[in-house]
Amino acid sequence: MKKSWALYIQLMLLFLLVAPTGTVRAELNYETLTLRLYNAQKWDSLIIIGEEAINKGFDYYFMRVRVGTAAFEKQQYNRAIRHLEKAIQFNSHEPYPYRMLYKALQYSNRKNEARLLLRKIPSESGISDQRPLLYMEMGPAFSNHAMAYDKNKETDPGTYSEVYLNRNSQYFLAGIAQPIGRRYQIQAAVARLNFNKRRIVNINYYDPNTGTLYPIDSLSGNYNVSEWEFYLSPSVILNKHFSISPAFRLINVTLTNPLTSEDSIVSRLIGSSEKMDYNDYAGGGEVSYQNAYGSLSAGVWRIHVDKMDFTQISGTLFLTPFGNLNLYSSSTLSQKTGQSESNYTFNQMIGGRVYRKLWAEVFYTWGDLSKSTEQNAQVIYNAFDVTTSRTGSMLILNISDYLKFSLRYQLYFREGTELFYPAQGSPSIFTYNYINQSITGGITWKLH
Repeated sequence: MKKSWALYIQLMLLFLLVAPTGTVRAELNYETLTLRLYNAQKWDSLIIIGEEAINKGFDYYFMRVRVGTAAFEKQQYNRAIRHLEKAIQFNSHEPYPYRMLYKALQYSNRKNEARLLLRKIPSESGISDQRPLLYMEMGPAFSNHAMAYDKNKETDPGTYSEVYLNRNSQYFLAGIAQPIGRRYQIQAAVARLNFNKRRIVNINYYDPNTGTLYPIDSLSGNYNVSEWEFYLSPSVILNKHFSISPAFRLINVTLTNPLTSEDSIVSRLIGSSEKMDYNDYAGGGEVSYQNAYGSLSAGVWRIHVDKMDFTQISGTLFLTPFGNLNLYSSSTLSQKTGQSESNYTFNQMIGGRVYRKLWAEVFYTWGDLSKSTEQNAQVIYNAFDVTTSRTGSMLILNISDYLKFSLRYQLYFREGTELFYPAQGSPSIFTYNYINQSITGGITWKLH
């Protein structure tokens, strides 16, 4: 009987010793294994084992940091954000998870949350978002307008014809985006555009008695349309989801009539040769909503172009289906009304990473872009020729978090016009198709 009690006591003591020891052994195994996987950079395995450990209750600072880092390295930024936020709850003094969380928010395009996070980041983290972002782009544009006109111009006898032809153009823009505090930013830019054009006027006299057309004058001349453009857009982050960005763009247009004549009748027809100077502009703004898989923005702008006024409303849906910028899309629908007209445009863009630090985008626009604005008034199409559609592509080379280069090609399908007075009958405006091509190179530099 004494031996039985002694055996029972020994078994109970063994049970009490083995049970906690097994638990400690399992915990030590998870700790050792995840640390080994972290040091070996076996990110896929670390995510699986680490999340298994967390689900079993082994949830602490280092475990969350390791799994969050692994998810970050695999570009699973939303997953990384979830673990890094939990790590900060365990230890809010260590700068490392803040740095990783800030980058994960930036790389997943959750920029509002990234800016707001800066209020909580320890000073020793070394992260500062108060330095300005500088950007610059420039490039030429070319057109087959003159060749298309020669093939399609009116050949019937007429008393008057007039046409304006695009030849080529040059474009330069420089801008700055300056953060102010954690919630505010102001963006300003200046641009210089030079359009080389040609004006052709033919004037004839028609004798109705004989049915004969007598040439009076044929004039042509090259001229430049020069533009200075100024852009200003302050923005405020309301919370991690919503932001507001008012915007205003002013365009000063200068040109000179290249045609002159000593004949008083011809001079009245072709107009004065004095220098012309006037302003176009657009003002309005947009409201944006951001979440883990994209953003939705809506805006309204008042546009004044060539002494005409228009109102444009637009909505843009930007999607990042995998929570990163390896694949993304942007869809924009706009309506422009004014001057007894109303039309819609739709733009679709798809982009993503194609090789390491190289991204590519392709886009297509349906509808007339003339007298409209894009990108919260960063672009105004103040040319009077109708743009029936547009397509293009862009390459983006991300050298680092602070420096990137871009190269954009665009192809515009446009409608040229010829004002024509026939020898008999009412005057008409005849149309024909031509294309413009532009190549723009850009650089974006974040000071640090």
